[in-house]
Amino acid sequence: MNADERRLANPPVRKLLFSAVIPALAFVAYWPLRLAWADHLSRARDPETVARAVILAPGDADVLLKLSDLQQAAGMDATPALLSAAALDPRNASTWTRLGLAAEMLGDFPTAESRLLEAARASRQFAPRWALANYYFRRGDAERFWPWVRESLLIGYGDLNPVFQLCWHTSEDAGLIFTRAIPDRREALSAYVRFLMKEGRLATSEPVALKLATQATMEDQETLLLWCNRQLDAGAVPATVEVWNALCARRLIPYAPLKRDRTPLTDGDFGAEFGAAGFAWRVTPGTGVAIGRNRSPQYLWVAFDGDQPEWCAPLQQFVPVRPHASYLVRFEYHTSELPAASGLRWSAFDARSGIDLAIASPWLSSPDWKGGELRFTAPPGGLVRLALTCRRLPGATRIEGSAALRHVSIELMP
Repeated sequence: MNADERRLANPPVRKLLFSAVIPALAFVAYWPLRLAWADHLSRARDPETVARAVILAPGDADVLLKLSDLQQAAGMDATPALLSAAALDPRNASTWTRLGLAAEMLGDFPTAESRLLEAARASRQFAPRWALANYYFRRGDAERFWPWVRESLLIGYGDLNPVFQLCWHTSEDAGLIFTRAIPDRREALSAYVRFLMKEGRLATSEPVALKLATQATMEDQETLLLWCNRQLDAGAVPATVEVWNALCARRLIPYAPLKRDRTPLTDGDFGAEFGAAGFAWRVTPGTGVAIGRNRSPQYLWVAFDGDQPEWCAPLQQFVPVRPHASYLVRFEYHTSELPAASGLRWSAFDARSGIDLAIASPWLSSPDWKGGELRFTAPPGGLVRLALTCRRLPGATRIEGSAALRHVSIELMP
């Protein structure tokens, strides 16, 4: 046995080693046990128990936030816990926001503002910017309100209507809101157009829709087509044409842009699928009426089985025209089993008053392809509803048969 082995075999030496190792092992085991017990206490639902967890784990910001939640729910002052949490995790914007709102509740507005600004510095997300916008709204500070609203809309997603509502609570000036609050961001513009339509503020939506149309994607197609329909119902033509043409130019709808002063009709050869918006053809088959397209050769057909209403307009399109100008509608057609006095013809109505503007429009009846014309003078509002109409003539029965149509066009007359 060598000297080292003899020393280890010596009982006093072994006692000294054990006396040093055992406390060290106990110390190593203590902290995991302590933290585990703190975690257990932090799951409690009363602030007193969670406060004990904070003592056991003073460096855990999450436990401090849990304590502040319980203190706040119990009507206690949660500020010390929140300040400790902010010191441990200064990048937590939610903590700074809560501290700012707490200071505002106490009337300490400089502290409230500084803490809310700290939240915005800590995070580039929507929530702290929205909190600042609300703070300045409550303080009546418009100069600081508008920049933070704009910041919110630059990054906000989902339901942005509360932001727009706060803008209109601050000011009824649509131009001011659009200039100072609404960023040139497609998602924000689209949401704002929908908001204005929902709120019945269609008259203020034109510049927003026009800007959106210049950067629209397929995600905005439905919104802008609905906007076009609302505008046409209100008789607003120029802006609707501009938005429609932008959608055409960006190929979000399958039509060529309209030329209002020359050939303002859309899809006169019926090449695209039937639409129900804007300046596209609108079909309303209804009882006793069927409508379809023939691909080759290309034409549209309308069939009547005798059960249709006394009067119906199965096919129609809104057409932007020059007020008081004269127009000529040209078309080709042939019919099957329709009498000479068929009651089927093209009509041009004033989109606002519903007055039939047609100077002369023959009944459609020809077994062979034939050209036809319709003349009308545009109304003051500059919007016409061109429609294929069918009515039962006095002393006659409802027609049974079909008509085929192609090459429909509108020309501005000298």
